Amino acid sequence: MQSSDETSGVAVALYIDADNQPAHCAKPLVALCRADFSARIIAATVAGNHLGQKIDGWCEALLAEQPDLAIQALAVPPRKDGADIALLMALGADLEGHLRDQVLVIMVSRDDLLIGAAEHAKARGCKTLIAYADSDLQTARHSQLTTLLLPVPNNKPTAVAASTPTAPSASESPSPNTQGEVQALLHELRSLCQPQPGGGYPAGIVGHALAKLGYDKAARTRFLTTTPGIRKQGSGASLTYLF
Repeated sequence: MQSSDETSGVAVALYIDADNQPAHCAKPLVALCRADFSARIIAATVAGNHLGQKIDGWCEALLAEQPDLAIQALAVPPRKDGADIALLMALGADLEGHLRDQVLVIMVSRDDLLIGAAEHAKARGCKTLIAYADSDLQTARHSQLTTLLLPVPNNKPTAVAASTPTAPSASESPSPNTQGEVQALLHELRSLCQPQPGGGYPAGIVGHALAKLGYDKAARTRFLTTTPGIRKQGSGASLTYLF
């Protein structure tokens, strides 16, 4: 069976925004390619900031599913859209080869910039999809591309209504411990949130961004009230956070 996978089926190249999507998406993504597409993943490019461990998490998760997978890891400084730009350049460098070899590109990100890059690749004639974790957040902006919603694992044995989204418990939510991890998370929040014209980030947008990063309600409240450097401005519907 293994030799058949190596010599037949659709060839897939993954481009993964590790700062935007969690590593637990690797297992369902690889399974989807194999089972539903009869595809073989020939390469993965993983980009993220160099302060966290998200690149390592993705690489380990991918290799657990496909030990011989060729992975290009791109660690970038924690600047706005840094990982996006790295993936854009990598896809641009590979695009002609993908067109020649009829490779299917799967862009793993919700970011508008990378979805736009995937749309451009498709307009050039490259077979392209986007994929990201299913959640209670709104889907990414309207795209001409087919979108794969990857299931989020739920380790809790309690029964939950199918329409009710679940979030990790406070003990399971991420918790930055070092100053470097805090700064990396604040940088990531800035990249996910649109600032107000007068400064600051709307409280609702910040909450959605933290939920996207795996923080439940209690963990979001704890982070926003105890993290040095985060200040509140205004109240009610006009509440914003400065950081």
